[in-house]
Amino acid sequence: MTEAYEENAWKNVRFRPARVARPETVDDVKAIVSEARATGQKVKAVGGRHSMNHAFRTEGILVDLSKMRRTLFLDKENGVVEVEAGCTLGDAVVALAEHKLHFPSLGSWYTQSIAGAIATSTHGSSLAYGSLSDTVLEVEAILADGSVQRFSNGDEAKAMRCHLGRLGILTKVKLQLRSAFSLSCRIQSKSAPEAFQQILDTTRSNDYVSMLWIPDSDRTCTRVLTSGDDGPPNQAAMDLEQRYLDRSTLSFRIEDVLFFGLGHLYLAFPKLLSPYYSRRVEEAFCDDDGVIDTSYRVFLYDQYREPTENHRLRMIMNVEYAFDVAQLKLLLNELRTRLADLREQRHYLNYPRVHVRFAKKSDATLVGLNTDRDTAYVGIYVVGSVRHKSQIPIAEAIEEIFLRFGGRPHWGKYRYLTHSYEAYSGLERFEIVRRALDPEDMFSEEADMFQGLDRFERAPLGAMLRSACDPDEYQEIKCLKRFVS
Repeated sequence: MTEAYEENAWKNVRFRPARVARPETVDDVKAIVSEARATGQKVKAVGGRHSMNHAFRTEGILVDLSKMRRTLFLDKENGVVEVEAGCTLGDAVVALAEHKLHFPSLGSWYTQSIAGAIATSTHGSSLAYGSLSDTVLEVEAILADGSVQRFSNGDEAKAMRCHLGRLGILTKVKLQLRSAFSLSCRIQSKSAPEAFQQILDTTRSNDYVSMLWIPDSDRTCTRVLTSGDDGPPNQAAMDLEQRYLDRSTLSFRIEDVLFFGLGHLYLAFPKLLSPYYSRRVEEAFCDDDGVIDTSYRVFLYDQYREPTENHRLRMIMNVEYAFDVAQLKLLLNELRTRLADLREQRHYLNYPRVHVRFAKKSDATLVGLNTDRDTAYVGIYVVGSVRHKSQIPIAEAIEEIFLRFGGRPHWGKYRYLTHSYEAYSGLERFEIVRRALDPEDMFSEEADMFQGLDRFERAPLGAMLRSACDPDEYQEIKCLKRFVS
């Protein structure tokens, strides 16, 4: 047994695998799978460790693909590229932008691996484009019998495009990209009732739209991104970047401790501190208003925040479900009423924000979040390091509403309630593929990936505060390069 614990990026999942393997080649992966088969061990692959649940937890062999991150093939004329499965989104967008190729849509975090991002149907926010899984043309995977196979058609390929880490170990992914483009960002602030009435019209008439709703103030911020020809950044984009580059590491450490302290004070005196807290949440969301820059630098707006946040002090647990967009207005209004009732009872979310994003319906996957319906994602945020137990009843009340509206729980996020997966219409077909590719359940753990999440091991208070002085908790800000004409 290895002595060290393994953790996810959010510090809420800890486990001790039998060993950690770090392959560099496909043959290395084949050898690991052969070893597991011979010894009867489970195998799980891990990329950027961004899942907030037990998706990659194992007591068997943990396969870290971080050394398999090369670009293998590029057809610039047709926008087709093949990368190794451990390639991160940050590595990929920079390498491919040099050849004037961009992802059509992205989320906000860049340290996810390609294979990990498609495993959980990771998405951006657009009714014109789907998730990252929809860009996948073909994958190569090592199966439980040790064979190397490629999948591009049929149910097997659809299963691989959102594989949940349960079908094999992906080694290569072939993607369809688009020509380089820029994005301009504008953010509109409105009252919640007005925004709820207009959000679908706004989303259908623009390529990229997302909405932040702050229940305490009943205000929303709608983020609209407009695409254009690839070109140089404007002054607002350069100023935003410089603002983060000019900050010292000490200032980030102090901010994390203050955030941790403010979170506790907010729950102790919610009515007093709510206006200030809500204003700070809105300011953070709106800091890229007016920016014009190359597409991936606007999509990945957390490129500055991600390396600087201490996840022991900001243990964010995002509970996100995917819905048919036709249900969105009714859902938001019911959620608004429920949260208002909870606040009357002095039950406040310790991170007062609800995020709404979108994806075009798709038939590219079997269990993708946007399978067979235009999708609205609605997510709440709980800070696990700030009086987490008091948040559980609130999260459960919200999830009950999510389930009543036919929500699909996001495969990469957190969850408090357990239930069946009836909302995933392709789950039965996925299970048929899984049993055919992995009849001995080498890649499937016995426990559900969401089971027991509310009993996570939180670090002691002293350890959390000491983490502000730990250099390993803070990375250097990686400004994703610009490649413009």
